[in-house]
Parts: sequence; C-alpha cells; structure tokens
Amino acid sequence: MKFRLKGEILFSKEADEALEDIKNFIEFANNELFLKGVPEDQKEDASRITDWNLKENILKLKIVSGRRGRAHDALLRMKKPLSQVLGPKYHMGIRKIHINDYEIEIPTEKKVEIKISDIPYVSDVLVKEDKVILKCKDLKEGDLRKHVIDRIVNLSGSIIAKSSVSGTLTVTRDKEKPTDILTKKVTKATPGEIIAKSEKHEYLFDGDPTEEAAKLGWAKKFPGRGQWFYTPPMAALQRVMEDIIMEKLVYKMGFVECLFPKLIPIPIMHKMRYLEGLPEGMYYCCAPRRDPETFERFKNELVIKREVPIDLLKDGLKDPSYVLAPAQCEPFYEFLSHEVVNEEDLPIKFFDRSGWTYRWEAGGAKGMDRVHEFHRIELVWLGTPQEVEKLRDKTVQISQKIADEMELEWYTEVGDDPFYLEGRKIEERGIEFPDIPKDEMRISVPNEDKGVAVVSANVHGTHFIEGFSIKEAHNHKIWTGCTGVGVSRWVFGFLAQKGFDSEKWPDEVKKRFKKVSVPKILTWP
Repeated sequence: MKFRLKGEILFSKEADEALEDIKNFIEFANNELFLKGVPEDQKEDASRITDWNLKENILKLKIVSGRRGRAHDALLRMKKPLSQVLGPKYHMGIRKIHINDYEIEIPTEKKVEIKISDIPYVSDVLVKEDKVILKCKDLKEGDLRKHVIDRIVNLSGSIIAKSSVSGTLTVTRDKEKPTDILTKKVTKATPGEIIAKSEKHEYLFDGDPTEEAAKLGWAKKFPGRGQWFYTPPMAALQRVMEDIIMEKLVYKMGFVECLFPKLIPIPIMHKMRYLEGLPEGMYYCCAPRRDPETFERFKNELVIKREVPIDLLKDGLKDPSYVLAPAQCEPFYEFLSHEVVNEEDLPIKFFDRSGWTYRWEAGGAKGMDRVHEFHRIELVWLGTPQEVEKLRDKTVQISQKIADEMELEWYTEVGDDPFYLEGRKIEERGIEFPDIPKDEMRISVPNEDKGVAVVSANVHGTHFIEGFSIKEAHNHKIWTGCTGVGVSRWVFGFLAQKGFDSEKWPDEVKKRFKKVSVPKILTWP
C-alpha cells in the first residue's frame, strides 16, 4: 500500500526569513521525526518529504509513504515541532494544514472493476492491472484529526471479490455477517449457539397466530407497515404478561421505574454508534419549519386536489433531527453522560415501560412477531463488571423460570446486536467486552425453525461508558447492561403454543386473564 500527498502548510506571515530553518526541519523530519516508532525492518515504508517549495507564507509539500507512518499522519506530525522551531525565533505560527490531492494505492491480485463513488472524500478511482488508486481532494486538518483517511482505507480494505466475469473481478464492500464480526472481534462463543433450553411441552395450537388473531378479531392490520390495532382480548392478555414479568422479574430484582423519552436526538444515536451499525433500521423524524406560506399552499392544494401534496410537505420540514427510539435504553446513557458515580452507590437499576419501541424491519416485517412498533419492558443498569454480568445472568434465569411456569417451550442462545456491534467494523476504540455480550431467549414457535426472541440480555462493557463519558469517582472500572423484555413477543409466543382458548391455558395465565369481548361490527372481522 502506498500514499502520495500534495499538501500545504499556511503560516501566519511570510516565511522567507525562516527558509534555512525550514530546510533543516525537513531534513530532521525525514531522518528522525517520521521514523519514530517504525520498526527497523520497515523504515522504507515510513513517510518522506520528496519535494517542497516555500512561497510567501505557504509551504507546499509532497509526501510519500508506505503502510507505516502514513503520509497524512506525517503531515499532522509536523505541526507542533515546526511551530516550536518557528514561533520563538520568528514569532510565526501555523494557521492551517491542508491536503490538495491525495492518492491511496491499494494492491490487488487481479484487475478489478470497482464502484465506490459513494465513499465520501473519494473523487476518483483508477484501476490498474494489480492495484486500485483512490484519489481524494481538499482534505482539511479537521478531516485528518477525525481519522477520515484511515476510515477510507479500512473501508476500501474490506472490499472483496464477489464474482468473476471474463477474467475481471467485480468488487463490492465486504458483507460479513454479524456473526462473523462477533466471532472475530467480540464474543468467545459463536452466535446462535444454544446455551440453555427447556423441557418439551405440549403444543395446544398448530395454526398461524397472526391469521387466527385476525380471524377472531383479536387484532386488525393497521395501514402502517408493521403495525397492528390490538383489540380488548389481546390487550388483556398483554397486560397479564406484563403483570407477571413485573412481579416476578422487575420488582423482584429491585429495578425502579423511570419515564424515558422516545424521540431521540440524532447526536445521541451517533454517540451510541448506532448510526454506524444499522442506520437503515430506524425511523427518522423531522420538525416542521416556521414557514406559514408553505403550509398555506399545502392546505390549499390539499383542499383542491383531495390528495396529500407530499412534495409541498417536504418543503415545510426541517432536516431529520430525531429518531424514534429503536432500543428504548438510549436515554439512560444520556442521563448519565459526563456524570461521576461512586462505586459504593452502584448498581443503578432503572426500567422503562412507558411506550412503544420502533424499528424499521424493511423486508423482515411479518405477522405479529416481526413488527415495526412493539411493546417492551426495558431494564438498564450501571455497575462494576461483576455486578453487570450478574444482573444480566439473573434476568435471563428468571425469564426462563417464568416461561417454565407458563409451560412454554423455550431456548436461550448466544446473540448478536447489529445496532452497536456493527459499528466496531468502522472504528476500533479498544472497548472492553465480556466473553458473551448478549444472551437471547426465544420461545419456540410450532412449525418454525427459529423461535421468537422475547428476551435480549446485553452486557455492553465500556462501549457506552466511553461513548457517553461516564466516570467513576476513583477511576474504577464500570460497565453498563440492559435487558429488553419483549412483552408483545411473549404474547405471540404464548399464543403460538397455547392457542386462543383461555380455558386450556396454563393456570399461571388463566387465573389472571379477565375475559373481554370483541365489539360487534357488521363488516368485521
């Protein structure tokens, strides 16, 4: 891999009088500064200034390098020591560092066809017989300090050959599965590995729970994708499930209730690294502009045409600034952001059940088990690593016991989390993780290979501690964890195994369920 840089350093005034010192500094940079930290057998790979020219207050540079001590890092590395040379003697500072043109040469085994025009900062791509050259322009110092180039290199390095046509490879971004990423970088157990399961139980129902619920009038499809209107019987059963979980799990473990916001500002999602993980898995929200004229035109066209003028509506909206909570735990980390806690006061244990969770399932939405809008009880906590893992394990164990008391067949497997763990592919930050970050409990569904996930129990290590700058007073290690209990999915899994005849239900549920009727409507169900 090779890097070729054409850039410039802008001084605070004309630098002709400092020419000799600048010349000496460049020799120092080539022979010492750029070689620091580079192994002896890789010195040829280090950065080197191959050409330079001083004109008035601009120092123009050409820097080349191999993989070690990359050229853009070398340019940044020059700033402080060069300022120390010029400042005291000439009262001169460095105003700006800028890269005009940058070429990144990536070797390949064969000639490739590559389409990466969607990568920011890449202005052009040249394909040679055994290499790809990425061209970048107009990179500012801030871009370099944000490691933009390193991310471009990492992203391009993840490109792999997918198919071969007439001896030419078509190259696309690596589509590693989340399980591959987790196995390599995070968990010591393979996602999908079953770590616990229940005894076999009798299934009292063999149909499709969604179809049966619609047929009986327990639920009606809502026009929005992945949404349902749940009628009194379904609502009553969900409250039963919620009451059991609250009584046997949440309150028993000492969690206390909070009311979490569900409209989450985008900067918070960025701190969580969810935007790097699964940006296509969220609903984005726009606030209206203060633009009465646009909305007056909108209303007039709506009245005249009797259809919603979507283009005019877009004109009246600001850029997306929020998402609807996709994980429900987001406010907990923001609540603790930049706060200092004392280990003696830990763990902090909150829960929220104040509203819906929203996810865009795209093609994955189906029936009432994979929906865009669902109800959960979210448990979140902060503590020492030992406390955090112990709490996670206990939430799973109690959930398994609850399922046993309902005579439900279940299994627990090693899970993955596409939201925040995917972000580790983009930026490696040295985050601490437990051996298994996620346990996922599933209720078996008759005639389906995969059960419905009802409990997602996670230990984040220092992922959110680092992202939200949460501190312990004595710099002791602290972690976070969360367990999402999908009440809507508990209901689905229960109905899938036990059916809709409440007289046949296990006593644990039947004794709490109050029969309610579906309203009589001539045209439905």
